[in-house]
Amino acid sequence: MPKNRTLQRLRRRLVYWGARVAQAILLVLPFDMATAVGGWLGRLAFTLLRSERRRTLKHLALAFGQDKQEHERREIARRVFVNAGRSIAEMMLFPRWNDKRLRQRIRFDEPEPLLRACRSGRGFVFLTAHFGNWELLGAFVVQVLGVDLGVIARRLSNPYLDRLVNDYRRRAGMKVFLRGERAASFSRHLRQGGTLGILGDHDIRGLKGVFVDFFGRPAHTPTGPAELILHSGVPWFTILLERSRDGYSHRVHCEGPFPIPDGENRAAKALQLTEQYMQWLERIVRRHPDQWMWMHDRWRKKPKT
Repeated sequence: MPKNRTLQRLRRRLVYWGARVAQAILLVLPFDMATAVGGWLGRLAFTLLRSERRRTLKHLALAFGQDKQEHERREIARRVFVNAGRSIAEMMLFPRWNDKRLRQRIRFDEPEPLLRACRSGRGFVFLTAHFGNWELLGAFVVQVLGVDLGVIARRLSNPYLDRLVNDYRRRAGMKVFLRGERAASFSRHLRQGGTLGILGDHDIRGLKGVFVDFFGRPAHTPTGPAELILHSGVPWFTILLERSRDGYSHRVHCEGPFPIPDGENRAAKALQLTEQYMQWLERIVRRHPDQWMWMHDRWRKKPKT
């Protein structure tokens, strides 16, 4: 095996075992303390991870450069890292999240439209985003609402971490469908009355997409979620989990079900649905900019002129 591949495997193993040690420590701490430690580590990451910090500040400037001062954008960026640290800690605490704790920490004010969709026996699709704590949202939907939830996930570059994260998801009750696998598996899940949760807000290399407006700039957005909804004809919702100001509790935001766009032109309908999804996301992110993952280069790809 080439030397650089050996070093890469060693680094990946060290990251994996570092995550396992961190989880072991968090699991023995009082619950709120463990979450607070995650936030503290997020603050530390903001200081130490210079490239991630610069990327976050760059993207915040693109989105809010006309509306917010530099010191305001920097404070938002710091809170983005804190939220990420808390979210990772909460995910590592999945073995301690039970029905009672989920109900205590997560508020869902208007669940009836979603519960009606569950009672209908038809499958439906959740479009969510890298906002708040999306992994904890999945656990709540499964364990408290009783939804048969499958999630379409992207493989992580570190295979050891990838197995660990998907093990967290499965222990929480989610079914995991990996991108690149045959679509028949998750299509069957929908036909059998299951629900699919999809994160569609990042521009993933190799995925077909369209340019839609996001914070006043064209953002290349995958059309796979829209095409799946159009192909299956199932209802769809937007949903996310907003972290409250106390840093420990959360609130579910859910809208829908939305109608399928009219018309015969499939590409036009996919574009309309994708625009609707991104307009919803921008509205939420403008209200809570510190809870979206600005590290991702949302405007990486440029439209051809």
